[in-house]
Amino acid sequence: MVDFALTREQSLLVEEVRALVREKIAPAAHRFDRAGDEEFDFSLAALLARDNLLTPTIPREYGGRGLDYFTTALLLEELGAGCAGLAAVVTANIHAASPIILAGTPEQKYTYLPLLTRSTPHLAAFALTEKSAGSDIGAMESLAVAREGRWVVNGAKDYVINGGVASFVTLFTATSPRNVRGSMLCLVVPQGTPGLKVGAVRRKMGIRYAHTVQLLFENLELAEEHAIGGPGSAYLLLMQTFDRGRALAGAIGVGIARAAFEYALQYSRERIQFGRPVYANQGVSFALAELSARIEAARLLVWKACWLIDRDLDYTMASSMAKLAGSRAAVEAAALAMEICGGEGYLQGHPVERYLRDARVLPLIEGTDNVQKAVIASLL
Repeated sequence: MVDFALTREQSLLVEEVRALVREKIAPAAHRFDRAGDEEFDFSLAALLARDNLLTPTIPREYGGRGLDYFTTALLLEELGAGCAGLAAVVTANIHAASPIILAGTPEQKYTYLPLLTRSTPHLAAFALTEKSAGSDIGAMESLAVAREGRWVVNGAKDYVINGGVASFVTLFTATSPRNVRGSMLCLVVPQGTPGLKVGAVRRKMGIRYAHTVQLLFENLELAEEHAIGGPGSAYLLLMQTFDRGRALAGAIGVGIARAAFEYALQYSRERIQFGRPVYANQGVSFALAELSARIEAARLLVWKACWLIDRDLDYTMASSMAKLAGSRAAVEAAALAMEICGGEGYLQGHPVERYLRDARVLPLIEGTDNVQKAVIASLL
């Protein structure tokens, strides 16, 4: 039976996080956006670490909150509405922890997961994308070679959120260049491992709080116990991580969309033109009405996907639908909000201008919109 009523615990969490966003996170979001990508400031992450919300999906036995995906989506919607960059930081932590939770050894779980549950902020990174391998994972060029009981890794990963400040990196690489998917290996790389180097800082259009870098692996050596599973098992693990993560990306999109919608609605009711609020024009009010329906539809798709994930039912299509709908809602809401606000919304430093820049990344990450369509089409 599907129940749309939140539990008492979920309602309390939403209230607490919404208050935190309103009082501390949202007011700081503009400052971090203007500061750019060069340095990472842990202060916003610390606000979440204080309540053990930086990686909320970590099970309780490893010190985590043990939140299910439905509740995590509620959290990420609130963070997306206040600071999408912070939401991206949390999502990167979740992605980095997910393979360890799903397939790690007991030693790996007790070594790495508790790091992300401390009251002082610790971050992790998920390293997959390469210059030559975005949507086409099979074009991956990084390579791990077995040598005397150790793995030796060479290559580069790009667009790695948290990569420059991570306590550990969850790395996906190939062990055979002729069969990338079939030979894929997942490795946990602790901070400070010789051969792990931080490359260029990526200066982004939006989500600037999420520090994003290139990572270089130069003859990096790891003992076999750093491998999560064996060669060839990591592709399935990657797909499981992606299928779960796409629903959460959709939740961030819903948060951005909601923030843009609420700003535009209030502005349209207060802005007087030709002697009446611009909301009195059906061209504005009808557009907002339609947008409201689209945001609600995206939210329900996110909820359905997370409901399926939490019950370990078939969630692949639902998660892609949620991601596609959430991304579109965010971009459409921010664009409409800018149109309603006019020239004011186009100015640097205006909230609507930031919402639009933040929203534009969503159709690109976790699989592009066309990748989501391909996934959905393959399952029809």
